[in-house]
Amino acid sequence: MEKGASVVKVSNIRTDFARQFISAHVEEIPTTGFPTGSHRNTPSPRHWTIGAGYLTTFSEHTWQMGYGGWSLFFDPRIVDGVVGLAQEFPDHLDFIDRYDAILDYLQDHEARVPEQRVFEDHKKS
Repeated sequence: MEKGASVVKVSNIRTDFARQFISAHVEEIPTTGFPTGSHRNTPSPRHWTIGAGYLTTFSEHTWQMGYGGWSLFFDPRIVDGVVGLAQEFPDHLDFIDRYDAILDYLQDHEARVPEQRVFEDHKKS
């Protein structure tokens, strides 16, 4: 999530190749230490729909919006590591500091791998 992190289940992934758009349903899984960042004061568990256009990218273990907004990580090694980190956060640690620690973890563990666009044939108008 933009400026936040949560553990989620992703389902109902749908692609509209004609419109170069992909969407999915996201449901938060209540997890100790989450959510972090700017979304900590919203009721939990939450559910919502995400979508992305022609800049969206994927790899074997990631899916990213392509222009900020959100990134999903599916690599069990990364997910387990982030969940373990969040479960060890001291109660007094600020929520933004929690989010920053997760970003550092992702960077330190090379969670962002080479990706490719979902819609390879996009042509600029």
